Formats: sequence, C-alpha cells, structure tokens
Amino acid sequence: MTVLPASLKEAIKRGAFAVLATHRVGGSIQNHLMWVDYKDENLVINTEQGRKKTENVRDNTNVSILIFHPENMYKSWEIRGEVFSIKEGQEANDHIDELSMRYMGKPYRREIGVKWDSTEIKDRELWLIKPSILSSMESRGAQATSE
Repeated sequence: MTVLPASLKEAIKRGAFAVLATHRVGGSIQNHLMWVDYKDENLVINTEQGRKKTENVRDNTNVSILIFHPENMYKSWEIRGEVFSIKEGQEANDHIDELSMRYMGKPYRREIGVKWDSTEIKDRELWLIKPSILSSMESRGAQATSE
C-alpha cells in the first residue's frame, strides 16, 4: 500500500493544484488542471459529470496526477494510480463546495447563501484514486519515496 506523505497532505490542505492525466480512447493522453483532495491514503478528484475526462476514466481507470506545492513549485509529487470508485449525487456536489471554499473562499460558482438548486450548475462526481506509485521532488533534487 502506498502511503501519502504528511507533506503532500499538508500541501493539499493549503490549496495545491494538480495536473491530472487520463488516457483517451486510442491511447493518447489528456491533461487537466484540477483541484485535488485526499481521503485516508487515497486521492480524490471532483469533476463535472459528462466531461471528456469522465469518459476517459470509464474506458481506462489508470491515471497520473502531478501535484505542486502551493508555495514552492519545485516541491511536487507524482502519483500513479487507479480510479477504484466513482461517486455521484449530493456527496459530490457538497464536496465541490468544500474544495471551492479552500481554493476560492466561496461556494462553487456562486456566492455565499445561494443554493445549488437555484443555479444551473451541472452535477458532480467524485473519483477515489488508489495510489500505486508515488515519486516526490521535495527540493530541486528528485527523490523516489515508494515504487
């Protein structure tokens, strides 16, 4: 089992951005700048339903995520893993609000006090990603933390 280091978890709590790579049908790679979260030792991605990346993940559950420390871009982590669970519904919609509060200081795509149902925001889905390989670059020199 690959364990997420405390330094990575702290960076995520502080608003680290991630680049998510998914496999397109045909084998090419598609990258997406994402907000990222974690639960226990799994990474969590929250995305809008019906996006190209959601199609990609249903075809090939293997992903790669590069996470950059919010105050030091030379401090980063690459995690390769598999989406093992996709959750839809209110849990995913509530989670994007939590992420938006972390990254933007307000609920997702609306002001404080405006309810989700009174907007035309598309429903969300959560991906739980089990890491299989984690490499870190804690300073300018790369250090593999587990493989």
